Amino acid sequence: MDIALSNLSFGYPGLPLFSALNARLDGGLEGVLAILGPSGCGKTTLLKLIGGLLEPQGGAIDLGGDQKVSFMFQENRLLPWLRVLDNAALPLGMDPPSRERALHFLSLVGLASKAQAFPHELSGGQARRVSLARTFACPSPLILMDEPFQSLDIPLRLDLIAAIRALLQEGESPFLILTSHEPREALALAGRVIILGQPPGGIIYDRELDLPLHERHLGSRALIDREMEMIEVLKRASTTEN
Repeated sequence: MDIALSNLSFGYPGLPLFSALNARLDGGLEGVLAILGPSGCGKTTLLKLIGGLLEPQGGAIDLGGDQKVSFMFQENRLLPWLRVLDNAALPLGMDPPSRERALHFLSLVGLASKAQAFPHELSGGQARRVSLARTFACPSPLILMDEPFQSLDIPLRLDLIAAIRALLQEGESPFLILTSHEPREALALAGRVIILGQPPGGIIYDRELDLPLHERHLGSRALIDREMEMIEVLKRASTTEN
């Protein structure tokens, strides 16, 4: 699956984010696209435009037909009066097959034992994994994740990355797009990375990562070099004056 952006334009009063942006987005080797960029460059806005939560002010976005989209927000958005299993099954329904599917995805992220717990009984990392399981449990060819690792410390980030890898290996092969500030998170998951510049700069970096996930070791020379390359692009983007 790929997504075509054609002359895409969007902005807020006094802040034009995108102006006649043209791009074809895919996930490269791993089916995962990471969108990086400095704060305020439009990462979340672009994700919402792709997901249909915002309407373009000009141009068009082609998902290749009427595609169902599953969206993981920056906030966990768990309903406090529902148990974990019910929260995970919510987009599917509460019938037995839906609950069984939700439990399966909770198992994949290591939370089957918490199925009957309430959200207030979970740690921050566990709540994030429930949100992740719910996102993947909804059968969608396109999954959008907005800053999934935000506010998590390094051990929890690594746990969540491992959980996402396990979900991607499930066999349903969705196209996953995630936003992040961190090149290392992109290198851990993505088949392709783009970096957005200061508005209305558009895409200033676009690179496919042809190394399979199982061969990626974050201490390897090749990935360190790629990470430093991305960091330099992000530095330049952050200091560019409009």
